Amino acid sequence: MKAPGQRFGTVVLTGATSGIGEATAHRLAAICETLVVLGPEPEEGVRRVLTQIRGAGPAEVHYVGADFTRLSDVVEAARSIRSLVSTIDLLINNAGVPGAAQRIVTMDGFERTLQVNALAPALLTRLLVPSLVDGARIVNVGSSAHRLERFHFDDIDLEHSYSPVAAYARAKLAMVTWSSLLAEELRPMPVGVVALCPGLNDTPLSAAMTGRIGGPPARGAARVLRAAVADVRSGSYLEDDHVVSPSADATDPSNRKQLTVLYWDRLLRFAAAGRER
Repeated sequence: MKAPGQRFGTVVLTGATSGIGEATAHRLAAICETLVVLGPEPEEGVRRVLTQIRGAGPAEVHYVGADFTRLSDVVEAARSIRSLVSTIDLLINNAGVPGAAQRIVTMDGFERTLQVNALAPALLTRLLVPSLVDGARIVNVGSSAHRLERFHFDDIDLEHSYSPVAAYARAKLAMVTWSSLLAEELRPMPVGVVALCPGLNDTPLSAAMTGRIGGPPARGAARVLRAAVADVRSGSYLEDDHVVSPSADATDPSNRKQLTVLYWDRLLRFAAAGRER
């Protein structure tokens, strides 16, 4: 476990081109050797952001564009990351979108909020696990909003009961639940998994759902980085930098089994494609 102030080797950070992710990238550029940042935009569209990140510290910064509404993009992103770096010390799954005003179904056939906020991070992580070093940590950015909703496996894509808040909260419920499931799966490995709520921050995502309220993105970034080094048990969930229990739905054994089946059903073919070549 690293103590605060220590440097990282190689860090992979998703959702790095705006909001909490961008603020986190600025901090990481000063404390890691190699930083691979992901965003949905083509590189030419975020050159200013990348220049600012590179100017924030001595880290070697690489950019990988990946549209998480296309799971094939996630597969290609994992391949690109593996071609850029041989090992990973820290993986931060921060990418996320708010619930859209109207329900959107991706080209893969899944509700967009669930895919971007939950399925895509799980697929990327699955494909990068072989690159994790001993002592590596996976940090999953969830939300206390997961407490607002319950699982509805009979309508997981919200075909019959869509609302932006429900879409976001259910996606974060899946993320938080998956995070602890991943910790159980990786327990034989010397790899830690932590999920957290970064709090309410004034970011493009939160503005789309709640308006311009909350603290600066740097505050959320600080919480993400504290989760990266916190001396906590793998599988922990943090709110306000403290370990707390997630919602009852996230710990319910039946829900956990059903979510595991859902992830395997939806991601197995993409994971298999990512292991080819």
